[in-house]
Amino acid sequence: MTVTFLAHSGFLVEWDRFYTLFDWWKGELPGLESAKPLLVFASHAHSDHFEPHIFGLPERHTDTRFILSNDIRLTQQRRERLGIGEDVFSRVSFARPNSLLELDAAGETLRVRTFKSTDAGVAFLLCAGGKLVYHGGDLNWWDWEEDEKQYRNNMAANYRRSVAALADAVREEASLHGCEGVVDAAMAPLDPRLEGSCGLGVEYLLANVPVRRLFPMHMWENYDITERYCREHPADAEKLVRIGREGESFTV
Repeated sequence: MTVTFLAHSGFLVEWDRFYTLFDWWKGELPGLESAKPLLVFASHAHSDHFEPHIFGLPERHTDTRFILSNDIRLTQQRRERLGIGEDVFSRVSFARPNSLLELDAAGETLRVRTFKSTDAGVAFLLCAGGKLVYHGGDLNWWDWEEDEKQYRNNMAANYRRSVAALADAVREEASLHGCEGVVDAAMAPLDPRLEGSCGLGVEYLLANVPVRRLFPMHMWENYDITERYCREHPADAEKLVRIGREGESFTV
């Protein structure tokens, strides 16, 4: 499995039989093998996670489908304005929080589980061929210093609840579908704007969900934040992937 960081929270994951593309709104998309289907995910409607140019991908890669959070509204009027034809719209599936979708990807079943975000939309857990991939979207422990204490307490509780659901799903995939019960590649926010609280979400995720490699995202090009996190959390250092630039690829 190859994971390519595109920009911000955008990643391309190459599986054995297909590709998955997450939250791509900028960054250069590498060349794709035409025989492999491309499944395009958008976790929510924020402009740094969803950009309508994704609907031009079928012109470049014929076998392209879309799995979008259901907070992304594509009314007929908006589709007409964006030039989204019926053929492209017929390839779109909408995912609500806390749901399961099963898709055929080149003859392989891809299970897509969703979790309610603490901001907008959903996070995704994908399982196929014994592999697990997680993309958190904006699901994070958003502990902003300027927020009131009650709001911050609610944020912590909501994040823990979603991570508990994720941990349950990983265990269920292991018991029912024969995977190892470890997320092979997890993509989660490590946002430097949160200052001293920026690592809360990653730390809690790694403490409660088995993860092989964690790809920090939502770093606003401040890639040094990964080294800071590893200094402060040395027990997690081997799991953190050091992303240094857009377009960088890693083998998992």
